[in-house]
Parts: sequence; C-alpha cells; structure tokens
Amino acid sequence: MSVNLDDYREQLEKIAPELVHTLDSTFQDAARIMSPAGLQEYMEGAKGLAELGRGKELVVAFLEDIPQVVKECGEDVIRDCINAAMKLSSMTSGEVIALMIHSLPTAARRLGDPELLRGYLSLIHQLSAKASRGLRPMLGIIDELLSKLTLSGLRRWANFGAEAYRRDLNNLVKYFALETADSKKMLQKERRGTLFIDTQRKLNFYLRALWGRDFFLRPTAADYEGFKPYIELFVMHLPDAVDDIAGITGLELYRAQAAHLAAHIQYTRAPISAEQLSPAQMFFIGLLEDARVEYLAIQDFPGLQKLWGSLLNIEQSQDVEHKGLLKLEQFARSLHDASIKNNDDPLNALAERFHQNIAEQAENNQFSWDMGLELFHLFAEQREVPSLRILESIRLPYRDDNRFVWEFEEFDFLRHGAEYIPASQRQIRKYVSAVEMANEVDCELAGDDAQEIWVCSTKFMPYEDAGEATVSFNEMWGKDPVSEPYHYQEWDYQV
Repeated sequence: MSVNLDDYREQLEKIAPELVHTLDSTFQDAARIMSPAGLQEYMEGAKGLAELGRGKELVVAFLEDIPQVVKECGEDVIRDCINAAMKLSSMTSGEVIALMIHSLPTAARRLGDPELLRGYLSLIHQLSAKASRGLRPMLGIIDELLSKLTLSGLRRWANFGAEAYRRDLNNLVKYFALETADSKKMLQKERRGTLFIDTQRKLNFYLRALWGRDFFLRPTAADYEGFKPYIELFVMHLPDAVDDIAGITGLELYRAQAAHLAAHIQYTRAPISAEQLSPAQMFFIGLLEDARVEYLAIQDFPGLQKLWGSLLNIEQSQDVEHKGLLKLEQFARSLHDASIKNNDDPLNALAERFHQNIAEQAENNQFSWDMGLELFHLFAEQREVPSLRILESIRLPYRDDNRFVWEFEEFDFLRHGAEYIPASQRQIRKYVSAVEMANEVDCELAGDDAQEIWVCSTKFMPYEDAGEATVSFNEMWGKDPVSEPYHYQEWDYQV
C-alpha cells in the first residue's frame, strides 16, 4: 500500500493556502513515523476535517500535531482523534477544536498510554456538553494541569467546576482558567504525590540495571480504591500516580511495584493450574507465588529485601473488617523474613517449612500451589477465610493482582528480541511455493503492513493473461528479503 500526497494536495492547499510550503515536509515527517495504513488514515482524516468547513486552523493543527501524538501513543489513536474532532464539530467552534488538537501532543506525552489518551478525548467531549465555555480556557493551560494531575484528577477537577458554576458562566470561565480560589484549591486537592510519567525513564533504567533487559511499562488510571498493578501481554501496568506511604517516597513505591512485576516475568516459567480452584484458593496460592519469585529476585539482588520489607512492615491499622486479613498480612511478612513470627503455631510451622524448602523448590511453582492450598486449608479449618472482596483489599502496597500467574504464556526474548509485540499485533510471515501462492493467497498486492505476509522464493508469473506474461511478480514488485537476525556472541553485553 502506498499513499500519494498529490491525491490530497489540492483540497488541503485550497482550504489552507499556507500549507503550500509545509505540506511536503509534514507528509514526509508523518511517513517516517506511521505505517502506510496509518498514513492513509491520517491523510483521510485531514481531508475529512477540511470538508467540515470549520476553518483552516483545524486542518493545520491536525496535520502538524497528530504525528507527535502517534509517536507517543501509536497510530491506533488516529481514528480516535478524528472521531473526537468530528463529534466536537457540532458542539463548539472550529477554534476550540483546533485547541483540542493542539493539546493532544502534550496529553499524549504526559499520559503516555493510548487508553488514557482516549479517556482524555472522552473528557473533552463530556465537558463540551456540560461546560462548553470552560473548554477554551482549560485547553489554554492544559500543560500546567497535566503536569500536576493524572487523568482521573483532571476529570474530578473539571467535573467539580462544571457542576459548581453551571449557572454562573463568568465564574465558570475563571474556574477553568485557574483564576479562582476554588479552582486552585481543587487543583491542590487532586494533585498526587508522584506521577508515573515523571518516573518512567528512571524505572526503565532501574529494571534494566537489575536484569540486563528491557521491560515494558505503561500507566493505568488508578481511579478506584483497591487498584493493583498487573501484567498483561508482558506489559507491566502501573498506577498513573502514587502517594508517599509512611515516609516511603512514591519513587520507592514505584520501584518496589516494578521490581515485583519484573520478578514475576523473569522467574515464571509455566502457568499454575487453576483447575477446580475457587477464587479464594487462587488468592492464597498467589500469595505463596509472590513469596517464591521474590525469594529468587532477592537471591540475585539482596537489596530488594530491604526495599520490599520496608513496605511490608508499614504499621497498619488493626481495625479491619475480618481478623483473617491481619493474619494473612502477618504471614506474608513471615514469608519474606524468617525472623518474623505469627501468633499462630500452625502458620509459624508452615512459614518455617517454606523457608526450609524454598532453596530446593525455588524454580518450581508447583511448590507455591501445594503450600498455597495448605495455607487455605489452615484458614478454612479455623473458619477464618475472608470473602474474596476482603482478600483483595489486603494491605501489601506493591503487590500485583497475580493474573499473570494464571495466564502465563511462555515467551523467548532471545529469539524474538527485546521489543515484545503482543501476539494480536504481530505480523505473520510464511514462506510458500508458487502453487500455494496462486491458489490460496487473498491479495497478492497487499502492502508491507498486512497482518499476514506470504513470501514466494521461486519465480511467480502473472496468470491472468493465460501464460503470455514475460515479467514475473518478483521482477515487478519483489524486494530483497531482510536477513534473519544473527546472534554475535562477542556483542552480547547483557548483564
């Protein structure tokens, strides 16, 4: 697939004559960032916005700013940006839509995730219906707002102003321009301690220094109580902001969360069977699996014991909904540190057995399965198994929800490379014969961005003209194949 700028040039330059001198360079910049399919969607979007008739500023803003958004969040968001602009076209002026487009590079950079950017677009659409006069001043200071607030905080700040000044339009404008005491007070209230986007690079280097490889981190809106980090498709999802806890900084909490998630990825070799297990039993097994992977990580990097221990040993309130939760939290501490004891002899015996056998069983997650069920039965015998809702509220600040433990899919980073691409987005490349190519292929002229590519190594002649062809497809459109990666041992600098 190839995209020809000349197909769009006349219409775009007609709506915005100043593009005559910049359109070529803008197109080339976009082509370096986007795939052919993404580039086509980008140009079609610009064409569609030009046809809206809402002014040239909107078209110019889209052409100039969307490549920066794609660079941060991927080209899947192009369609969302176009749809957002189209929706706003019936609700506000072209100038405000252009301001929204201008705000997207900042939003993409500060939010750092496609889903969060979509949430930002949704918020803009909601505000256009609830407080349309506040959009212009808010978009004018969006840099300051997103440097201090998460998306959830921005949403609460904006919704408060929209409700409080619904019938006071003058103060509504002042609120969204951060010119009122209420606005500044609400901003301070919603401001979180440490934003993920400000620590992401540090966390990446931290994990790379430990394990000598890359991990993929993404922020996730932690806008509800009880949010836990998680791993999905080998991507580590961390909260978009965290607060200091008992004198432990947000950066240290992020490090503990990231190191724990990385330990799961690094030391998990096979999924744990969830067959015939209740959710509560899975939770208990997950608690032991957390201890197993942390043991392995601490063997490699002893300093992690202090990092995780400082968070596990935070003094918590004894006023809980179920006393079994306190026993579980104390048991988790005893698994981490053999010197910590429980006020329960059977639990002490189980913790001691864990420490006695973990050195031999550290690589075997069946050990976690067996001991986790044994722990569950101890609580069941004493009728102290909390409900799943209470179990999930356990106060271990850096632990994840353990979905990765049950959904694990083996992945060979040495074979596939450090830059992991989820299976749903991975291109499939097959090497086939000319007969298979002729009989089975859906589209022999598909572009390089097709989901499945068939490669014919032999000469393949066009067959529509009953054998009269003299030039093969290989000669017309063939490309020299890119060689397979080759591992040079002398260039392997992994730690």
